[in-house]
Amino acid sequence: MKPSPAPVPLRGPKLLEQELAAMKEKVHGWTRAKKLAAFAQGSKRLTANLKKFPQGMWRYSRQKENWTITQVLWHLADQEANLYVRLRRAVAERGKAVSPYDQEKWCQGLLYSKANAVQARDLIVLLRDANADLLKRVGAKVWRGKVKHPEWGTLSLEYLVGLNVWHLDHHLAQMGRRYAEWKGR
Repeated sequence: MKPSPAPVPLRGPKLLEQELAAMKEKVHGWTRAKKLAAFAQGSKRLTANLKKFPQGMWRYSRQKENWTITQVLWHLADQEANLYVRLRRAVAERGKAVSPYDQEKWCQGLLYSKANAVQARDLIVLLRDANADLLKRVGAKVWRGKVKHPEWGTLSLEYLVGLNVWHLDHHLAQMGRRYAEWKGR
């Protein structure tokens, strides 16, 4: 699979719209098989990328508002845990509601900055692999299963997969920026 260009940092009041547009651009025209393959490779890509960054710098950020690699890992772990529920709901209880969460409040309230980054990495790998295994088992009809998100509206299983393919790329690029800042300090 050809690597995609590094995502640019997204910020500002229209963040949700920017994220959705970036995701759609990344996976536009992809087949189900390509989306599933990219999604399933997520844990391997994460693990390979983390090997590029010395663990001693995982808590580094030049600016307080920029997440460290440790914080990003815990965000990804919580996102994957939420995705675990959302995917299963889309498969087993189509059309039901899923919960939103405020990533900034989770980061602060759950003290991501003090948490064990290796534990987060291991959790991401376990959950992503379980999520990919589920997606490989479901048929085309189920692939169109949907859930209702209070902020984003009705979301298909296919959409959630595409969004999370992009989401991982977005945060791998963010980790790369933290590493570049650390090296250039």
